[in-house]
Amino acid sequence: MNLVAHPRTIALLGPDLDEAIAQLRYGTVALNAWTGLGYLTATATWGAFPGHTLDDVQSGIGVVHNALLLDDPERTVVQGPFRPAPRSLLHGEPAISPKPPWFVGNRTAATTGRLLADFAADPRWSALPAIFASALRG
Repeated sequence: MNLVAHPRTIALLGPDLDEAIAQLRYGTVALNAWTGLGYLTATATWGAFPGHTLDDVQSGIGVVHNALLLDDPERTVVQGPFRPAPRSLLHGEPAISPKPPWFVGNRTAATTGRLLADFAADPRWSALPAIFASALRG
């Protein structure tokens, strides 16, 4: 599940937002990010909230990854910046990353995605400079 919230709203809700996220019955929850980050993060679990059956699938069945070997994980929560750098820094948000590829305004998302897919199919050090250059131009 993806949630988008302005930093002022997050601050206003405070611990109530954390509690609301804890009550969600989804295996991966993303706040100002893409749920796929949970999948891309090797140590995070990815999959369904526990307890679903074939008769009532809801968010799915089962979990993959779990590199930390946690017993019975419920969910992974990922959080990203509301604004990409450098605008994030101008608004007091500690984000120095390039514009994430899932941001609508990322000009190189398609190119970066193709380069990443090619890298996944044929990993090699020589491909990394083009991936980084494309991601940083986003």
